[in-house]
Amino acid sequence: VLSVFLSVAQRLAASGGAMVRYKLYRSAVVCAGGPVGEALTRQLLLSPLCSEVLACGKIDRREFESLNVRKKLRYLAEATSGEVDSGGAAARTGAVAGEQAAQPDGLAGVEAAFCVLGGGRWAEPPDMTRAKQFAELCKVASVPHVTLLSTCWADTASKIESAKRHGEVAELFVSCGFDRLSIFRPSLVLLGRAAAGGLGGQGAPQGAALLERAYSVAFPIVRQFMPSAFREVGIDDLVLAMRLNAELCDTAEKVERLDFVDIMKIIGKEDTV
Repeated sequence: VLSVFLSVAQRLAASGGAMVRYKLYRSAVVCAGGPVGEALTRQLLLSPLCSEVLACGKIDRREFESLNVRKKLRYLAEATSGEVDSGGAAARTGAVAGEQAAQPDGLAGVEAAFCVLGGGRWAEPPDMTRAKQFAELCKVASVPHVTLLSTCWADTASKIESAKRHGEVAELFVSCGFDRLSIFRPSLVLLGRAAAGGLGGQGAPQGAALLERAYSVAFPIVRQFMPSAFREVGIDDLVLAMRLNAELCDTAEKVERLDFVDIMKIIGKEDTV
């Protein structure tokens, strides 16, 4: 992890790209379960610059039990959830005994917050209520950098309900006026064989609807005739880019919208575009 960190830092320095100062920071992640949220949490835990990760939402604790840095992870129960997964699986976050309840100032001191409630899936936009709650927590805590995982199809004017809802969530975060807001807009997140299931191949998680599975199979074929910005991105590249963008990159824009090409530049793979 450290070697990747230094490699990207050197690339940015050589290219004259702006970088933030090296310093430890605290982060927060809110997700609704699934591979992207867990992969991002792991990425932050393994970062040499991230001193603490506040996890809010459904994250499988067992995924991190083998990590030496697991003590950096702290669970923050959602204020309105009050739920535990069916079957009494206390291994997942929610409202589990011993967790700290989310207070208005629950994110105080957090410098990088990540909202991955939708998991980058065009067919599953984030729950508006939960997204609004997290955005308000970030606003109250004056979190300087907020990252939202959306989709390239997000559009408030779209006639497709899921795309419209993605667009509404993005506009909600924009309206909060954060000092810096990064909106990642992948077309399709490739989850890999271990995280994928059913008919959908590498782009559809277990339990995905048939339409989403079909999209995950057909889109990479159709995409060959589309601009590079619409290329699918692997989950490892995505979460690495989200972390490095918070740690190493700076921008003059208050709101940055990042597609596949931007993601590859962040992680030093611009030659593959």
